[in-house]
Amino acid sequence: MGWLSAPLLHAATGDFQGSTHRLEYDSEPVLYSKSIPQDAISRLQKRLKDDPAKGWLPFDPKFGYLPALLERLQVPVSSQMLVFSKTSLQRQQIRPDNARALFFSDDVYIGFIPGASVLEVAAVDPQLGAVFYTVNQDKDEPVRFRRDTDCLSCHGAARSMGVPGFVVRSLSTEPNGEPVSGTETDNVTHFTPLAERWGGWYVTGAPADWTHRGNRPGEESGEGDASIRKHLEWSKYPAQSSHVLPLLVHDHQTHMHNYLTRLSMEGRESFAMYGHVRYLRHQIDALLRYLLFAEEASLPSPIPPEPAFMEAFLKGARRDRKGRSLRDFDLQTRLFKYPCSFLIESEAFEKLPPPVREQILAKLWDILSSPEPTPGFASLTPESRREILEILRETLPFLPDSWKSDAKLPDSAPSSNP
Repeated sequence: MGWLSAPLLHAATGDFQGSTHRLEYDSEPVLYSKSIPQDAISRLQKRLKDDPAKGWLPFDPKFGYLPALLERLQVPVSSQMLVFSKTSLQRQQIRPDNARALFFSDDVYIGFIPGASVLEVAAVDPQLGAVFYTVNQDKDEPVRFRRDTDCLSCHGAARSMGVPGFVVRSLSTEPNGEPVSGTETDNVTHFTPLAERWGGWYVTGAPADWTHRGNRPGEESGEGDASIRKHLEWSKYPAQSSHVLPLLVHDHQTHMHNYLTRLSMEGRESFAMYGHVRYLRHQIDALLRYLLFAEEASLPSPIPPEPAFMEAFLKGARRDRKGRSLRDFDLQTRLFKYPCSFLIESEAFEKLPPPVREQILAKLWDILSSPEPTPGFASLTPESRREILEILRETLPFLPDSWKSDAKLPDSAPSSNP
């Protein structure tokens, strides 16, 4: 499969306090391979089997089952990103003129290669992390999701924080898309400098003054959208873009998923072994730094809005009484207006082991309610802390009672409407 998210910039945050060793997730208490997933794909599979049509979805002559699955799984076409490096299950069919398209929502990822025999699919299970599937692109066969554990050789090791997860790669390629050894950026997350991102990817919509590694098959210098048109036939794909905004969101959320999976599995292991999770305090601190974008790489210049993706991403956003949401974009100097990951609203966060989630929320309250910056979180202004706290108090349903008293709110400048 092809969601590759590597070890990170700073040991304190990036490698989860040194915890990139592979967990024994096929043993108790996780039992990854033996457990039946409870993710968006397993739910769709059940609906298809219960439907009178038994999985016979519309088959597009150009894209196969891709459009039907994007619709059924509510994955926006506007999230399309194109990868020309040969870094996938079907690597032999990937070339700069036949790039792999990736589409994503909060918890589902779909990979499509023009002419390939299967779709590559991954979904986030709150207990198991990333679960990988394939779907045959065969008009004479109904949609069947086949679970694929072979992906774990890459997607269940150090690069995905030692758990079933995602890996986002940035590297130079030969003219045919073959990776060039020794050119890989180690770190692709929201704190990776933009100049080190997107090697092996096509990038559209980026401001002209941005420096990045995209759009450069072989030894080319990269000429933005013009370089893509020279290599690619847009008619092969559902969308006519590989826009920088989905790329930025994808860089953040793939690694956030890995953090949540790692902490979920370590929490269950720790509780089974010791009856408590006190030994995970460093891992929880590291997760909080990532959750609150404490080391986010700044944007060199503003990003022009991308209406289709923004509309899809903001659909169903949880908003407080002032109309604010963690999904609101900034796009001037940083990605989001309120620097707290929208994945705190996810099922993966809500279903963390209760002792782990309670510790995270207690420390998060301390960070956000403190009148002075907490060490390691200096990037959060008093106004940002108060805004995030207010949004969470009105939109997160599983907060403890300690969050609910107005008397405990810190004195700070009043937050402003968006």
